[in-house]
Amino acid sequence: WNLIGEPRFVGFANYVDILKDARAVNSVWKTVYLVFLGVVPTVILSFLIAVLINTNFPGYTVFRTMYLLPIVISLVASAVLWRFIYDPRVGPIAQLLSLFGVSGPNWLQDTTWAMPALSLVIVWLRLPLGVILYLAALQQINPQLLEAAEIDGAGPWAKLRHVIWPNVMPVTLLILVLTLRGIIFDSFDIAFVMTKGGPLNSTDILAVYIYDLAFAQLRLGYASALSTVLFVIVTILALIFNPPRRPSNGDPV
Repeated sequence: WNLIGEPRFVGFANYVDILKDARAVNSVWKTVYLVFLGVVPTVILSFLIAVLINTNFPGYTVFRTMYLLPIVISLVASAVLWRFIYDPRVGPIAQLLSLFGVSGPNWLQDTTWAMPALSLVIVWLRLPLGVILYLAALQQINPQLLEAAEIDGAGPWAKLRHVIWPNVMPVTLLILVLTLRGIIFDSFDIAFVMTKGGPLNSTDILAVYIYDLAFAQLRLGYASALSTVLFVIVTILALIFNPPRRPSNGDPV
């Protein structure tokens, strides 16, 4: 359906066409690739930053303001900002590398570097929520547990691994799901403004392809079918990152 003529029922034809559409298959894999590039670094960095802030080190108030910066900037403004940062001629990264006599790649026009460059922006955008949730979880840990660990001779690494990390695991699962959702549904603005799916479809994620189908090609039926596929992908990945668990005897039903 193209918004002009009468809608025509085609059954599962659109879903069959997806399997034959090389660009659709590529978009699915690029979306999954972006998810795995973004989720793991977001969780790890959010946890480490939250632990660092929770120690109240000198200057932590300034650092806390800096990590919250992505929240107050719109997605489009963030994309424009990072497009300038990645500029191979006048961008800060290029200027820094030139001090060492190194010529960096054209980050957003190189098929090898374009997707990692986008994933870095996605991680930067998702960090604040993860840090806030981890900070809340860290402040709920019973101080007596940490004191008991110190009495038993546990060092900072042992306390982090055996006391802190297990106590924030439920929050970690929540952050995984929220980050997954954020990457898939919020990445359109970033990818469209920064690369428009290029170069050579190397960042052509499903959200970008669906937009192109619906608003450029006016193939609304096919775009709707791909949107359903995107929903299925989100559900599957959410179950992978946060599988359902049977309640134990002590858990509420």
